Amino acid sequence: MNGGAVITNEASKTKTGRDYPQCNPKFALLDPSYTMSVPPLQTASGGFDILSHIMETYFSEPDEDNVSDDISEALMRSVIRNLRKAVQTPDDYTARSNLMWASTMAENRIIKLGKKMDFQAHQIEHQLGAYTSCNHGCGLAVISPVYYRHIYTSGLTKFAAFARNVWQIPAEGKSEEELARAGVEALAAFIKELGLPDSLRSLGITEKNVLKDVADSCNISQGSYKHMTATEILSILEECF
Repeated sequence: MNGGAVITNEASKTKTGRDYPQCNPKFALLDPSYTMSVPPLQTASGGFDILSHIMETYFSEPDEDNVSDDISEALMRSVIRNLRKAVQTPDDYTARSNLMWASTMAENRIIKLGKKMDFQAHQIEHQLGAYTSCNHGCGLAVISPVYYRHIYTSGLTKFAAFARNVWQIPAEGKSEEELARAGVEALAAFIKELGLPDSLRSLGITEKNVLKDVADSCNISQGSYKHMTATEILSILEECF
């Protein structure tokens, strides 16, 4: 549904994305039935990647009222609801159909209109994937909550809206910071509920010394609420370990 691609150079240990809008399809047939044979773990992994793409667009400026964020919130609620169903009942056509349409909306550029976009978690996972054989969606599931714990205070308004509008967490009795943190922890709990890994060790990564190479080679996102450094990325990876 777009002209994007991810390319890995195994010799240089570089995994990077390239976007060619001229390669956007003019017509596409989407058949959810082809996804029903995907194993539960990969269903959860791929579904989390959908959620991650939406989150990394959502968690960026602008923060004032805008249609792109409104659409993203609705899409995230749909992914969460339907991913639960698809993992529990693999042949649920409606759940698979909704996930396929949500994945299309996540990356067909519509929700990106007017957004700076973050994608720092993706950049970290891409380099982790360049140095190891970790599954992409599983890697994102490990990295995302830890990364968001590092940046949520720099984007309190959006993270509080995420808690309130996506996870339906009541704001009453909570400060904006407490509400924002509750949203991040709800995300972490959802990852655990899906049976996705919560550490790099559980991904089969046992060599801690590779983490510095990953951090040092990682691209820095300019759209993040908090600009990372290689040192902080290393700290995130160590916390994930």
